[in-house]
Amino acid sequence: MEIQTGNVNEEKHVPFVEELDNGYRVTIGKPAIHPMKDMHYIEHIELYVDDEMVGKKEFEPGDEPVAEFNVDKGKHVYARELCNVHGLWQGELE
Repeated sequence: MEIQTGNVNEEKHVPFVEELDNGYRVTIGKPAIHPMKDMHYIEHIELYVDDEMVGKKEFEPGDEPVAEFNVDKGKHVYARELCNVHGLWQGELE
């Protein structure tokens, strides 16, 4: 499956990754959260630190597509999300 990217401020599918004191938060949709309807929703979010997947959160329609991961910090941090309609998207820690 092709990994899509884009500007987090213009494309609601790009994961927005924020650093927290004890890890990272990933939000799908900035400034507006991605819709989570029965026919169009985020299936999961994966977090990668230094190219290793360190966490994954599954979602159902109606859930808020936000995940917090309590993990060790790294130099290269990014997240991927799978939209059931629009496929796989990746966003980097800004």
